[in-house]
Amino acid sequence: MLSDNFAVTKETSVEVLPPARAAAQIHAGHALADATRGAAESAGASLNAVSRPLSLADEAHRQLLLQLDMALWKPGAKLPPEKALADSLGVSRPVLREALARLKADGRIESRQGAGAFVAERNKIAAFRLHTAPRSGATTHRDAHPVPAAEDADTAERELLELRQIVEAGAAELAAQRRTDADLMAIRNALGDMSAALSVRADGADADDRFHNAIAAATHNPQITRFVEFLGAQFSASRKVTWDHTGYAVGIAEVGHADHIAILEAIESSDAAAARVRAHAHVQRALDRVLARFATRAATSPSGV
Repeated sequence: MLSDNFAVTKETSVEVLPPARAAAQIHAGHALADATRGAAESAGASLNAVSRPLSLADEAHRQLLLQLDMALWKPGAKLPPEKALADSLGVSRPVLREALARLKADGRIESRQGAGAFVAERNKIAAFRLHTAPRSGATTHRDAHPVPAAEDADTAERELLELRQIVEAGAAELAAQRRTDADLMAIRNALGDMSAALSVRADGADADDRFHNAIAAATHNPQITRFVEFLGAQFSASRKVTWDHTGYAVGIAEVGHADHIAILEAIESSDAAAARVRAHAHVQRALDRVLARFATRAATSPSGV
């Protein structure tokens, strides 16, 4: 159960809210619910009225999603107590708990034992999570030898890159078939920002992310777009090595940029096969570097593993 009159500050410390401030937050929730209810009623339907096929939990879930989308609570903030939320939505606490469970599965909120429910720090993240390789010291199913930390990290990177390769190659193929002029403009803008970063040896990772997100958007498949956005932080981490000091020193940034230009050219010319092959090869370069580390480690390991 959520305890009354608590909230999380920007530093994530918990503070007791004065009664007036707690009441103000609850009032704000009521006000938003009233506003959305009024808008729906003007269209001939009450927001809180349950019309099939929606259940009470469906409706509570929908209203809470709306409040999150409208940023009534900021990332990291604690949600109001269960009773206050249930009253504001006009539902029972069991119904509210079902709605909150769905929000947790959506990745929109997170529970902290003994503290309550909080808005996820990265609101709108996916319920899907990437699992890293076993922690250092864990044994593999193949033998009883501990897995070295370096191999642990390389295994996690390899798995992530394999996922990136499948997603980005497929997205590039569809983008070449479906892109619009507006899509091409978004991709070119991101490529231009990468060019600017490259010219001064700056960090172009954000532009790199936008380039690949723009390609995903150009598929005009919202599931692909959402999936790439959901995994954005993980995918972004695997791209940062391109733009760091070492990436510039060994030429990875320049090669990666040339790959981006080639991918864009294939999408511009609506050559789906070429777009897939070039996007696949782009990620394969990074995979080859990881596989080379595995090979080097195996060659120098006394046990040959």
